[in-house]
Amino acid sequence: MNLRILIILLTLAVPVVSPAADQAPAQADENPLRAADDATRAQALGDAWETYQRACRPCHGNVGNGDGPYASTFAVPAANLRRPSRAIAGDAVRFGRIRDGAARVERPWESVMPAFADDLSEKQIWGLVLLLEQLGQENTGLAREATAPDVFQQRCAVCHGREGKGDGPLAAELVPPPRDLVAAQYHLRSTVWESPPLDTDIIGSIAHGMGDTAMGRFTPIGVQPLEDLGQYLETLAPDTFAKERKAIPGSAMPMQSADRLVARGRQVYDDAQCGDCHGKAGRGDGASARNLKGEKGLPAFATDLTKRWQIRGGGGATDMFRTISGGMNGTAMPAYLDKLNDDDRWALAVFLERQTRQRPRFPVTLHAGTVSDALPTAPDSPLWSTIPQTSVPLGPQVEVAPYWTQPSIDALDVVAAVKGKQLAILLSWDDRTRDVENQDAGEHDLAAALARRGSWRLPDRVAVQFPEKLDPKGALPAPYLGDAARPVTRWIWSADRMEGGDSSVTVDQVAGAHAEPSVSAKGPAVKSAASFADGRWRVVLVGDLPPKAPATMPIAFQAWDGAAGETGRRQSFSGWLTLSLR
Repeated sequence: MNLRILIILLTLAVPVVSPAADQAPAQADENPLRAADDATRAQALGDAWETYQRACRPCHGNVGNGDGPYASTFAVPAANLRRPSRAIAGDAVRFGRIRDGAARVERPWESVMPAFADDLSEKQIWGLVLLLEQLGQENTGLAREATAPDVFQQRCAVCHGREGKGDGPLAAELVPPPRDLVAAQYHLRSTVWESPPLDTDIIGSIAHGMGDTAMGRFTPIGVQPLEDLGQYLETLAPDTFAKERKAIPGSAMPMQSADRLVARGRQVYDDAQCGDCHGKAGRGDGASARNLKGEKGLPAFATDLTKRWQIRGGGGATDMFRTISGGMNGTAMPAYLDKLNDDDRWALAVFLERQTRQRPRFPVTLHAGTVSDALPTAPDSPLWSTIPQTSVPLGPQVEVAPYWTQPSIDALDVVAAVKGKQLAILLSWDDRTRDVENQDAGEHDLAAALARRGSWRLPDRVAVQFPEKLDPKGALPAPYLGDAARPVTRWIWSADRMEGGDSSVTVDQVAGAHAEPSVSAKGPAVKSAASFADGRWRVVLVGDLPPKAPATMPIAFQAWDGAAGETGRRQSFSGWLTLSLR
C-alpha cells in the first residue's frame, strides 16, 4: 500500500479527543484495585455501585447501557459504558474522564459529563473504573454461580435495602421512594385490585423498569437471573404471594373509529372525575393532588398524563387499559374494573394515549421568528402561534454535590421572536402548582428537601442563559453556569416578584458551577409577563440582544419548581442550543 495512503488511514482511525485525554493520570496507568485482595475489590465494587446509581444512572442507565432517562437530553448522548468507544477505553483514560469530566474532550461545551475530582477520592474513582469493566461483561459481570439473593444484594439492595424493605442507602434520595418488597404493594400488575402480581409482571418490571424513575432497565443481567430474581422477590412476602392471583379479564378494543373513542374517552375522563387528581388538562394539577400520600406517608404526585415518559407501566392504549382496570396497589390510583364497563375503559385509554407526547430529544437549533410589527409581550399574544415552537429537554444537576438527579421540570417549550436589537422569548412548561411565595429560603439537606417535596414555599423560576462574550473561534462556556474563563449571563424570572407586581427580571453573571452569581447593575432592563392555567406556566421575557449580535448565537435554559424544594443549584438545565436570528 502507498505509504501516504497508509498514514491517512491510520490518522482517520484515531479518535478525536483533546490532548489531555491521551495522557494517563499521574496516579497510575493501571487500576491498583486489580492487585487487591478479593475482599477489598468486593468492597470497592459495592461502594462504586452506590456512587454510580447516585450520580451516573440518570444519563447512563442502571447498568451503563446509555439508556438513562436523560440519555438524549444534551448535545452529546450518554455513552454506552458497556460497549465503550476507543476514546473512553482503558483504565487510565476512564480514570481521567471521571476525574476531569468534559475537560477531557475536544469540545467540552457540548458535554455535561461532570468532573468528580472534588467529590470523589482516587480510590472511589478507581472503584468506578473497576465497576465499568465489570458492567461490560456478560450479564453485567454477575458470576455464573451467583444465586438470586446474591444478585439482589449486588444490584438491588442499594435502593431496596438488604432485606427488601425499601430502606437502602439511596432510598432517602429517590422520588418516588424504592418499593418496600416485603409489603409487596406492586404497582404494575395485570391482576385485579389487591391481587398479587403474576410472575411475568414482576419480571417485566425488573427487565423494563418504571418510566423515568430510578427503577430502570435491568434486561442486560440476563434472562435466567431475571427469572430467578423474580422468584426470589416472592419469597420476601410469602403471605402476599400465597393469595390467589386473579388476572384482569381480557377484553377487545371496541370496533369504532379512533375519533369516536377519543370523544367518548374525554367524557369518561370528566364523568369519572379523573381531573380531581390529574387535572383538567391531565398535568397532575387536580385539586386533590396536593394531599396525596404514598407508602410510608411520603408525598405522592398525580402523574402528568401528557408526558408519556412519566407514565409508569407504559403510555400506550393497551398499557393504559390495564392500569385503569387494575389500579396501582399502594397508591391513590384506584381500579375501575367494576366501576366502568369495558368499552368505557378502552375509550378512556385511547383518549389518554392521544393526549401524550414523547420525551423531546436535544433540538440543536432554536429558530426565532422575525417580526415587522411590535414584539409580542403577552403570553396569550396570537403572534406566538405563527412561530414554530421548539421543545427543549432539561436534565439533572450533577455538576455540584449534592446532586439533584430527579428534577421536577424536565422540558420547556420555547418560542422566540426578534425585531431589530430586541429578543422576546416565550417559555412554557408543566407545573402542578403555582408557587409564588418565598418563605422557605435557606440551606436544607437533600433528604429534607425530598421529604417535603410538593409542600415547599419557594417560588417557581425560569432562566435564559447566554455567553457573556462571544468567542470568534466558536468556543463556548461550560453549559452549566459557564466557567472562570468564559462566564455566562442569565435572565432569571421569579414568580414571587411577578406576584408582587414587579415585571423586571434579574440579570446576573456566573463564572462556573462553584462560583457565586453576581447581580448586574448595568445594562438595559429585561421585562416579563406571565400567566398560569391548568398546570402550565407561560412566561415572556423581552430584552436587548448583545451589541453586534451575529446571525446565530448560543442560548441555554434553567428551571426551578418551588414546591419541589428547587432553589439555587437544585434545578434542571439544558445544554447549549443555537439561536438562529435570521
